[in-house]
Amino acid sequence: MRMYLIAGAVSLAAIAAPGAATVVISNVMSSAGSPATDPGFASLGQTLIYDFDTVSPAAGALTGDYQIATAPGTPGVSAAPSGTAAGTHYLTVPIAASSGNATLDLGGEFKNVSLYWGSVDTYNTITLYQADGTHTDITGSMIGFGVDPNGNQTNNNSNVRVNFTALGRGITSIGFDSTQFAFETDTFAGTAVPEPATWAMMLGGFGLLGFAARRRSAVKVVAA
Repeated sequence: MRMYLIAGAVSLAAIAAPGAATVVISNVMSSAGSPATDPGFASLGQTLIYDFDTVSPAAGALTGDYQIATAPGTPGVSAAPSGTAAGTHYLTVPIAASSGNATLDLGGEFKNVSLYWGSVDTYNTITLYQADGTHTDITGSMIGFGVDPNGNQTNNNSNVRVNFTALGRGITSIGFDSTQFAFETDTFAGTAVPEPATWAMMLGGFGLLGFAARRRSAVKVVAA
C-alpha cells in the first residue's frame, strides 16, 4: 500500500470559495501494484458508512441520476472500481445519459470521509457539503498526490482511496457529477463528529476527574 500524505492540502483549500469553511484532501492511498485494489480504511481509524452491500443508504438518502451497479459493471462505460469483487455493489453516476449528477446523504456529520474512487477522470467532480451550508468542489484533475486522472480502469494511480478532511463543520453529504460516463465509487468510511450530548458527557467527566484530583491533593490542617 502506498500513502501520499498531506502535502498539497493548503493549495487545495485555497481553491475553495474565499472565506468559506472548506474541505481538503488529507491523504490518498493506493494498492502496491496493478490491477489496483482498495487499500481500505482501517489505517485511517475510520468506521464504515456505506459499502452498498452490508450497509446501504436509507430510502431517500441517495438522489439524482445514479445506479447501484453490480461488479464488474460495463467496461468502458461504468466499470466497477478496480479490484471490486464480482457480484458486489458500487455506486455509478450518471446512468440515464452521459452527463448527470447525484447526491448522497451520509446520515450524520463527519470530520473526515474517505471513499474508493475508481478510474479517476478529469470530468469527474465531487462536492463535499458541510453542516454550516458551505461546500467544496474537487475535480479528478485537482486531486494531485500522484493520481493520474486518465480514466484507466485497472491502474493503481487511477483507482485510489481519497480521504477528505473538513476545516470547520463536518461533512454531511457528498455530490457526484460527471459530464461523461462515469463516476464510479465504493466503500465510504469516516470519523463522526460527536453529538452535543456526547461532548457534554465528556466535558462533565473531565470536570469530575479534575475535582477528584484536587480533593486528593488537598492538605488537611489539624489544630494543635
